[in-house]
Amino acid sequence: MSLLHTAVGIFTISNPIGNLPIYLSFTNGNKRQDRAIARSSAFTMVIALLLATWVGNDLLSFFGIGRPAFQVAGGLIVVLIGLSMLRSEPSKVHHDPESLERDQNSSVKGIVPLGIPLLAGPGTLTVVIADPNAASLGGKLSLSLVVLAMSLLVYLIFNAGELLSSRISASALQVLTKIMGLILTAIAVQMLFSGLSAGFPVLRGIGLTG
Repeated sequence: MSLLHTAVGIFTISNPIGNLPIYLSFTNGNKRQDRAIARSSAFTMVIALLLATWVGNDLLSFFGIGRPAFQVAGGLIVVLIGLSMLRSEPSKVHHDPESLERDQNSSVKGIVPLGIPLLAGPGTLTVVIADPNAASLGGKLSLSLVVLAMSLLVYLIFNAGELLSSRISASALQVLTKIMGLILTAIAVQMLFSGLSAGFPVLRGIGLTG
């Protein structure tokens, strides 16, 4: 999986555009407070994904989990998220409506549930940890830059939430979510194939994993 695939995976799973209505439901019209919520959610995303980048490989080793096995399991998880987006259904892997409603008045709503698990949930964490670049120091540095760039993009989108929501219709948002779901599903299948290829080299020989 290339860094580009990882960047696209992080963006599509966190889906800041599709999650704008959720973010806006946590705001109150006070620009300073709304900006603070956007900032704390993006910052939480950065911290969680950077931890996954730098510690994830060690955790796999600690539990005796091979990277190919994790890629296969992660690919299956991300496929489910992608299929949910294709059906325009909220993925319960990230959140459930009851928890969002319960946390409306939380003082740390930018951290939970916006930052975790809405932005940095099982799907985005899986994509980062499963990236082969996370196995080397140079790769981790490159992956960290991708995480920072995607988190900054999320912040900018949330910060411009009211403007964007007024320009994007519900039908256009649904179409965009479906397109992102299709792209995400393709990335997840590639992740799955990469894991199978690394775990079972014979599959590469017969052309099943490219």
